[in-house]
Amino acid sequence: MDELTLLRSTRDDTLTPSESTLDAGRAALMARIAEPPNSEHLVPKRRRRRPLRRATWIAAGTAAVLTGILVAGNVNLGVQSAQANEVLRQAAAAAVQFSDLAPGAGQYLRITRHEKYPWCEAGANGEMVCAGTNEETTSVYVPANRDDEWVQVRDWGDFPGKDEPETHRARNGDFYGPDEGGFSAPSPEERFADIPLDGAAAYDWIHAQYVGGSASPDEDDFVRITDLLRSGLVPAPQRAALLDALSRIPGVTSRGDVMNLDGVEGVAIGREEPMRLGNRDEIIVDPATGQVIGERTVSGTTFFGWGVGEVVSSSAMSVAVVDEAP
Repeated sequence: MDELTLLRSTRDDTLTPSESTLDAGRAALMARIAEPPNSEHLVPKRRRRRPLRRATWIAAGTAAVLTGILVAGNVNLGVQSAQANEVLRQAAAAAVQFSDLAPGAGQYLRITRHEKYPWCEAGANGEMVCAGTNEETTSVYVPANRDDEWVQVRDWGDFPGKDEPETHRARNGDFYGPDEGGFSAPSPEERFADIPLDGAAAYDWIHAQYVGGSASPDEDDFVRITDLLRSGLVPAPQRAALLDALSRIPGVTSRGDVMNLDGVEGVAIGREEPMRLGNRDEIIVDPATGQVIGERTVSGTTFFGWGVGEVVSSSAMSVAVVDEAP
């Protein structure tokens, strides 16, 4: 029996952790992330070498320096990936134990997404020009009876041509149709029910869906999983399996003490795609619940006015139970 299965068997759905318990869990995990990684077991042991002839010393020295840089980089990435694996699996274990918010009869689960992103358009010579940033807020009201009408309220901010907030109503969250990011075809429950509850099996399930596209299969896996998690609707058991599956994607690393757009702290889980100039896409997770609380993209190079390591776009996500929808 694996750890997730064991935790599921002991879960009590009638209990919700207190705020003090959640705060203590977050503090412990943040402290663990802040500790310097132990990479002793990843550093290759040095071997004695015979003295080299003077004619080859410079070339050999240069090669040694380059090799040292590459090895150090690989060791660091290995340590970061191992740390991300631990963080994700702890978050998965927390998700199994956490009781998700559930609206009562006549109530709604409100999922709110606050985003800030660059506004870019083609210039006179065809080059991309980013004139500034835009902020928008979208709230989706999911009824307790998922077969009832869902409501979406979208405030586009200063987006050109969108002067007033929009309100959409549809069943299964099909606000724009199945090809425009709606939740229909199939419904969320049907889609989430297909997710295996074992992390390794969930990874295989995601990976088997790759049919080309994206910069790499690994990027595609990361996007597919994070798209599901960012919906805010994945039940805790499936959410735990997807978090575990994320830990199995090559190159996934973690960063602690990261704030979402609204200033709420979490752990950033991300991946740098070499084919996209090293840009890093991240989801920000509350380690005490395994719930996604935001996302961000960090620049991997200098482009469109952003420098290396600058946050290009970010968001915050929150979930609450409310008594009515607009």
